[in-house]
Amino acid sequence: MQPLLTLLQINDSMFPIGSFTHSYGLESYVSQGIVKDTASATVYAENMLRHNIYYNDAAFLQMAWRLLEARKPAREFQKLDELITALKAPSEIRTASKKLAIRFLKLTQTLHPVKRCSNYLSKVQEGKLHGHYAVAFAMYAHAHGITMQDALLAFYYNMLNGIVTNCAKLVPISQNDAQKILFDLQPIIKQLVEEQEDLDESLVGLCCIGQEIRCMQHEKQYSRLYIS
Repeated sequence: MQPLLTLLQINDSMFPIGSFTHSYGLESYVSQGIVKDTASATVYAENMLRHNIYYNDAAFLQMAWRLLEARKPAREFQKLDELITALKAPSEIRTASKKLAIRFLKLTQTLHPVKRCSNYLSKVQEGKLHGHYAVAFAMYAHAHGITMQDALLAFYYNMLNGIVTNCAKLVPISQNDAQKILFDLQPIIKQLVEEQEDLDESLVGLCCIGQEIRCMQHEKQYSRLYIS
C-alpha cells in the first residue's frame, strides 16, 4: 500500500512543484487559433502523448530507471542529464524541466530523504548538472518500491492531466469535456507504456517540431499567462 500512496501523492496535480505554471507551447497554439475547441484540444493532447512525451520525457524516465536498476555510477546519470539537456532545444522547456526537478527534489526530501535524490539536487544546485524532472521522478519512485510500469502510467497521466487542465483554462473547454479527454485517452497511455520498453534508443529525443516551434514562439509572445 505504501508505494501506491507515495505514487498518488507525488503525482497529484496539487503537488506544489509549479507544473501548473507551464503550458509547454499550448498558449501559442491557442493564441494562433490552432487549438480552439474540444475537438482540436483532443487532437493536441493525443499528439503530445504519441509524438512528444513518448519519445522524450517518458523515454528519459525509462532510461534513468534502467540506470537505477543496473546500479550504474553517478557519471552515467551525468551523461543522461547532459543528453536530455541537449535534446530539449527550446530554452523554456529546458528551464521548466530544471525548475520542476529542483522543486520536486526539495519537497520530496522533506517528506522522506533519498540519498541519490539528495546527491542529484546538490549537483544541480552547484551547477554541475542541469537537472530534469523525469530523472528526479524516476529516482524517487524507484527508491520507494514503485514499479517502472506504474511510474510510467502515473507520469503519462500527470502530463495529460496538465495538458487538459491548461486547455480548460486557455481554450477554454468545459471541465466535463476535459474529463472526457482524460478518460478517452487512457487506452493510449496504456498502449504507450506497453510499447515504451521496446523504443529504439536511436529515436529517443525525436523532435515534435510543431510543438517546439510554438515553444520558441512563446518566448517572444506579447502577452503570456504561462512561463512556457
